Amino acid sequence: MAPQLTGAPGSAAAAGGASAALKPQFHHYHHHRLPPRHHHHPSLLSKLAFWSVCSLSLLLAFLLLSPSSSSSAPASKTDSPRRSLHASTATAAAYGGAAWEKKVRASARVRRPGGRAGLSVLVTGAAGFVGCHAAAALRRRGDGVLGLDNFNDYYDPALKRGRAALLARAGVYVVDGDIADADLLAKLFDVVPFTHVLHLAAQAGVRHALVDPMSYVRANVAGLVALLEAARAADPQPAIVWASSSSVYGLNSHVPFSEHDRTDRPASLYAATKKAGEEIAHVYNHIYGLSLTALRFFTVYGPWGRPDMAYFFFTRDILAGRPITVYESSGGGAHQTTISRDFTYIDDIVKGCIGALDTAGKSTGSGGKKRGPAPFRTYNLGNTSPVPVTQLVDLLEKMLKVKAERRIVKMPRNGDVPYTHANISLAQRELGYRPSTDLQTGLKKFVRWYLEYYNPELAVKQKQHGSSTGKASRGRNGSTSSSAR
Repeated sequence: MAPQLTGAPGSAAAAGGASAALKPQFHHYHHHRLPPRHHHHPSLLSKLAFWSVCSLSLLLAFLLLSPSSSSSAPASKTDSPRRSLHASTATAAAYGGAAWEKKVRASARVRRPGGRAGLSVLVTGAAGFVGCHAAAALRRRGDGVLGLDNFNDYYDPALKRGRAALLARAGVYVVDGDIADADLLAKLFDVVPFTHVLHLAAQAGVRHALVDPMSYVRANVAGLVALLEAARAADPQPAIVWASSSSVYGLNSHVPFSEHDRTDRPASLYAATKKAGEEIAHVYNHIYGLSLTALRFFTVYGPWGRPDMAYFFFTRDILAGRPITVYESSGGGAHQTTISRDFTYIDDIVKGCIGALDTAGKSTGSGGKKRGPAPFRTYNLGNTSPVPVTQLVDLLEKMLKVKAERRIVKMPRNGDVPYTHANISLAQRELGYRPSTDLQTGLKKFVRWYLEYYNPELAVKQKQHGSSTGKASRGRNGSTSSSAR
């Protein structure tokens, strides 16, 4: 059985914390028809600028993937073979052999009751936030799941190891390797005839690109190309569902954001690499017949989340008594407000991911050659209820029972956008996607997990206090909930 990812980690979790009972929390999803591809009509100047970015990204991707660049690039003192985007003898030694292949096959084996047909899914970025939850949900319903993650140090690797420990207890093996290791990918596809790939591995975050821009090109462009190359050469070819981002809407001012809106004006390098990924995916669909579905996630949050996200570090800093910075948009006048986000709870995102896998349709290539047209799809996965960040802080203050010291500042030019709002009508129609978790409910689950994981003593005190306040506490929570929707 898959673990309940909203609970505290067990003794196997590297970051520590109180143990808690792990209960199932995932559901079954529905099958729907495939939608048509959507087209955009930007101006000529915008097209030229956009395709220049894409061309540069592709050039860098192929240079990074070439053997000569791999052999000649010097390793920095902080690099390790597992963080490298290139194959090496050290990483090659980490996989292969009869025992390793046995673990890989066992993890990817379908285990649905009564021998019913199921999916065999390679989940990249399985030790990441969305990857961990999605892999557990797939395993719980009996699908075969194999994980892949390089456990890099963009944020605390101990948290990733904790997620991987949960998956291990559920019977999901996470291979420690890199998405751009072509030899490793070829080996995995040789050992297991995957029916699907859920590609979630990526360099995340908007602001980190100001510090390490090349990491985004390596992971989000070169890494995607490496995966698509392995998939198009596989026999059978898997259907691929992968994580794009709502960031691709960039400077688009038409809300709510629709898949029909233009996406050629990115506001960050992260967004540009994700948009480049969408165009690269179209090439592999067109030439090789790969079934490809891009999912544009809108601000995912919840237990086991990413420490670089605002709700996570707000919680940390409020508890530590440190001031938090809340950005204010520079629109001015009636439009001047704190930035707002379409916060989407992790369980709702997982439903969308599994709905996309179930309806993906087959790839049509064989031996690397296209035999007919294959599905190419794009969906928004959001909550459709944007909430100002100030309201997020209000909720955290109530749940943590600590007053935050707020610093309101003008939003800098760091790639962030002031407002996100998803139009999910296409995903509703084609995937049966129905987000059901409001921000207060989702934040309450996150705060409970956070305290149990990082501060178990405070979690016990809060639980005791909650029991003593009884009806009064429930009344306050109810009144807050209506304002958070």
